Amino acid sequence: MILFLGLILLSSMVAQSFGRFTYPVLLRAINDDLLGSLARAGSLGTVSLGAYLAGTGLVSWLSTWREPATIIKAGLAMSTVGLAVLATASGFKTLAIGLFIAGLGSAGVWVPAPGLAASLVGPARGGLALGVVGSGIGLGIFVIGPLTNAVRAVTGVGAWRPVYAIEAGVALVVCIAVALLVRSPRTISDAESPARVPTTVIRQVPGWTYLVGAFGLFGAGYSLFFYFFVTQLQDAGWSPSSTNNVLSLLGLASVFGGVAFGRLSDRFGRPRLMVAGFLIMACAPLLALTASFVPVVLAAIGFGLSVSGTPTAIGAVVADHLHGRAFGAAFGSLTFVFGATQLAGPQIAGIIADRAESFVAVFVAASVLSMAGAFCSWRLGSAARRLAPLNDAAPASGDAGANSAITLGPDKGVQR
Repeated sequence: MILFLGLILLSSMVAQSFGRFTYPVLLRAINDDLLGSLARAGSLGTVSLGAYLAGTGLVSWLSTWREPATIIKAGLAMSTVGLAVLATASGFKTLAIGLFIAGLGSAGVWVPAPGLAASLVGPARGGLALGVVGSGIGLGIFVIGPLTNAVRAVTGVGAWRPVYAIEAGVALVVCIAVALLVRSPRTISDAESPARVPTTVIRQVPGWTYLVGAFGLFGAGYSLFFYFFVTQLQDAGWSPSSTNNVLSLLGLASVFGGVAFGRLSDRFGRPRLMVAGFLIMACAPLLALTASFVPVVLAAIGFGLSVSGTPTAIGAVVADHLHGRAFGAAFGSLTFVFGATQLAGPQIAGIIADRAESFVAVFVAASVLSMAGAFCSWRLGSAARRLAPLNDAAPASGDAGANSAITLGPDKGVQR
């Protein structure tokens, strides 16, 4: 079980952190080297998010009939290829291609991974398992800052391709390990297991409309702030090494955020932790606008905790009611909404920042959206309590799809 969770943690680190979140860290250097416009830089962020959105739609469909481990392997392979393309990029088109491939790969890993982890440990510790998997994203963000500083200490202040090259090498190692050690055995015969589950299975989760709204608002608020957090600090006079250190602090906080929120949600309920995460997330952009050391540090820590903890609690809500392929289909549909709402964020933020020469309006909007997410989370808790008796009387039919247990190598696996 530990090996399984470790491999999925590293997979999420490669696919999400390296594949998607390295770009905001290197954005200023890439812009100065190749682009020359924050609007163009923002459009590349939109390419990455668009690929992630397309990938979640594709993975949602694939999850209805393909085993989760197979999808994860394909996603890791695409992430590795995308990082390699970015490491050799010489212009806008090549950058767009690399970010698009990496974005598709990130969806291939992230959508099925939480369900696999939750199904392994059982519902009592489902939130903790999802938190461990999600902490891989924080681990990657924590690594990106020091890695970038170390590379630039050797190759120069504006270097960015070597960062992607190193990440591509790490991704290749993780990809090989997962390909060799992870397989999905059939624990239920084809006659007993449904070939497909409907993508509308998310409707079996009590209060699902509020859950969808909360995740959509999370995507919108997160994208408006995170993609330009580092750039905003650098525009305010912070050095690249200082902003990278702040980002590492954010990543370190998110390592603990997923685990802490997951475990606390096991004990106190998912909606309560979602509300807490959104409220913390709403404060971060406002603190960052001060560009002062203490508020910025608090913003980084708070946003790091919430950016991993809130999705962990959201995923745990789904895992409480759906398992296996049903989880993959439902979480994929949910993540599609998340991707759609964050799609235009970097582009809009870049245009506004270019014209206003400030991120004030963008960051205030991010805070307002997070407050709306807190409201949806509160309403989710009310709906879940109101519908609980009905739900207990009629178990979700998606449980029949819980045939996605993982075996780690021959005779070393854990089967359900």
